[in-house]
Amino acid sequence: MPATVQRRLSPEARRRQIVDAARELFAHRPCGTVTTADVAEAAGVARSLVHHYFDGIRGVFLAVVADGAAALATVRTAGSETPLDERLAHNIAAALDVVAANRETWLAIALGTQAHDPEIRSIADFAMERSVERALEANSDVISDTPATRLALRCFHGFSREATLAWVTGRATRDEVEALLVDSLRDLLARCS
Repeated sequence: MPATVQRRLSPEARRRQIVDAARELFAHRPCGTVTTADVAEAAGVARSLVHHYFDGIRGVFLAVVADGAAALATVRTAGSETPLDERLAHNIAAALDVVAANRETWLAIALGTQAHDPEIRSIADFAMERSVERALEANSDVISDTPATRLALRCFHGFSREATLAWVTGRATRDEVEALLVDSLRDLLARCS
């Protein structure tokens, strides 16, 4: 059998290749069960390359968490050009799609020991602030950027986390959670206007 020829990629492209492969592994397996050897095999690279770019499995996991946090902030693409009900439904469904695609990683942060890790907490806090900024931007036609509005959106973030957790752990259906989040956010925006 001929040897596999490794394609030469830029450092950023190689890093992206490894993160993408790791995301798939972490999405379907508890984070404590994934090794750098697993990531290397999934990415089609040498294990030493995973260590070179990420200094081990913790670095890989942090990169996947940061990538997922960025996706949650950027996936809410509907803004004030879209009617409010349609906008809320689209943006909440898009966020839940990201969670569904990254289930185990999301659970590790929401429930597991990873939730208390200072670096992961920092990523989660940054993601929440980006989410608040995105909500202000997307709904600028119905709310103003005030301290009270920011507080309400941060509180909604916590509410949303708990509702999403109910869905991911099988205590509610996605449809139930989606409807609850859309209705609750609509009410919150009306109170903040």
